[in-house]
Amino acid sequence: MSDHKLQAVRGTKDLFGEELYKFNKVIEIAKNSAKNYGFSELQTPIFEFSEIFERNLGEDSDILTKEVYKFLDRSDNFLTLRPEFTASIVRSFVSNGELSQTLPQKFFSYGPVFRYDRPQKGRQRQFHQVNYEVFGAENFYCDVEILLLAQAILQKLAILDQVSLKINHLGDALSKTNFEIALKDYFAKYASELSDDSKNRLAKNPLRILDSKDKNDQKLFASAPKITQFYSDEAKQNLENIINLLQKFGVKFELDSNLVRGLDYYTGLVFEFVNNHDGAQNTVLAGGRYDNLVEKMSGKDVPAIGFAAGVERLMLMSEIKLVENRAIAINYISENEKFLAFEIAQNLRKNGFLVDFSFAGNFKRQMKKLAQKNCQFAVIIGEDEAKTKELVVKNLDNGQEQKVKLENLLQFFG
Repeated sequence: MSDHKLQAVRGTKDLFGEELYKFNKVIEIAKNSAKNYGFSELQTPIFEFSEIFERNLGEDSDILTKEVYKFLDRSDNFLTLRPEFTASIVRSFVSNGELSQTLPQKFFSYGPVFRYDRPQKGRQRQFHQVNYEVFGAENFYCDVEILLLAQAILQKLAILDQVSLKINHLGDALSKTNFEIALKDYFAKYASELSDDSKNRLAKNPLRILDSKDKNDQKLFASAPKITQFYSDEAKQNLENIINLLQKFGVKFELDSNLVRGLDYYTGLVFEFVNNHDGAQNTVLAGGRYDNLVEKMSGKDVPAIGFAAGVERLMLMSEIKLVENRAIAINYISENEKFLAFEIAQNLRKNGFLVDFSFAGNFKRQMKKLAQKNCQFAVIIGEDEAKTKELVVKNLDNGQEQKVKLENLLQFFG
């Protein structure tokens, strides 16, 4: 076995200690927020038939062209490790009839996603997302509720002041089609100046040029057509309703007509909470409406909206500190007191206390390890303590000792 086989694969990492504590706190906040807004938890497999993503993410999306982990299984099926949640959640919604019997439905999911991307700070090849989807609600109140939920999560993580909300509206199907035609005509005049990615998008999906991070491409955006020029009356009213409701709830936002998100399935409202202090890779939480995706998969007309956030990025921004619960150590002088010590340890554990018990080692070694384990108290049981059932309890912070009757031990620590 070569040495590199004993290392984590590039773009992946092990979670433990303070990082794992922060990870679990982010998930806890995401779960509690989901419950608060009436979401049910839904978990899907980490891989799907490749067609699930290829049909729905857009064939020229960066995720599909550059980043997915795709492989052939032993039955000659092409499978893909999920690069995002929405397509998998829609597949689950469509293939499990009981999930769509009553609408609207709200689903919360979390777990690992996979992209063959360049590893960097807050961006790994295996990373984690929290994800929220609503099916069967088209009302603008639903759009605003999703934004309020997203804001609530960021607020609970104490990072709301570090981000800005950008929103855009992609209009209805006709608005989007006419906009794409106008964009194609505009960017065709500057085809030689476009980045290679944008040249490819010009032929396949000119709307995606607006998602380019290339600085030369971005200079051309200033004079490009705007989606607002192509809104139907209904789309204008919908955006106006969203804006009015956001203002009534005191939500700060910026209208960004170049915001399109990176996937083909978005319709109507799209949004991003972006880090005010980062560079190009500054999206913290993002999503939008995708009213045509369920119909594309199943033929059923079910409007939908959702968003996702990268857990690792939320961890980097948050100031969550490790709160370490310190253990009570149960120590015995000799093997004669070992059973009693073990019995006391189990009784304390049954009553909710964090307890450390040494399976082997003489008394000196047991006590020496307590500093390394950061225990707060040591219960010491010797021959006399075993006979009298009056135990020595040592406070390891100040070195003070006192006698505590066995029958009063729970009360003493309680």
